[in-house]
Amino acid sequence: MSWKQVIKSWLLRGLALLVLAWMTYDLIFSNHGYLVYRAEQQQVQDLQQQLKVLKQQRETLAQNILRLRNDPKALEDLVHQNLGYLYPDEFMMIMPDKKTGKGAQKHE
Repeated sequence: MSWKQVIKSWLLRGLALLVLAWMTYDLIFSNHGYLVYRAEQQQVQDLQQQLKVLKQQRETLAQNILRLRNDPKALEDLVHQNLGYLYPDEFMMIMPDKKTGKGAQKHE
């Protein structure tokens, strides 16, 4: 084997090794590589979890809507609690805050 053939053989092996190293690097670190794939998989799992929570919230809201449409007592209770409406036999006492009431002392 001549020295030209030896050099040619080593150059081909080096070139093959260089191509293999570039392909490995591209497989792992490119825009479509393994690291990006794993990050996207994690994002998909997070979105699926959010979707599950949102579906549960939607189901709860749908049940509340049906209850408010079909149960007059539920609607009355909602208005009573959230809007502060009073029944004829009820009294409302408004108490001033201790911090903002008259005669409250300021501490510095």
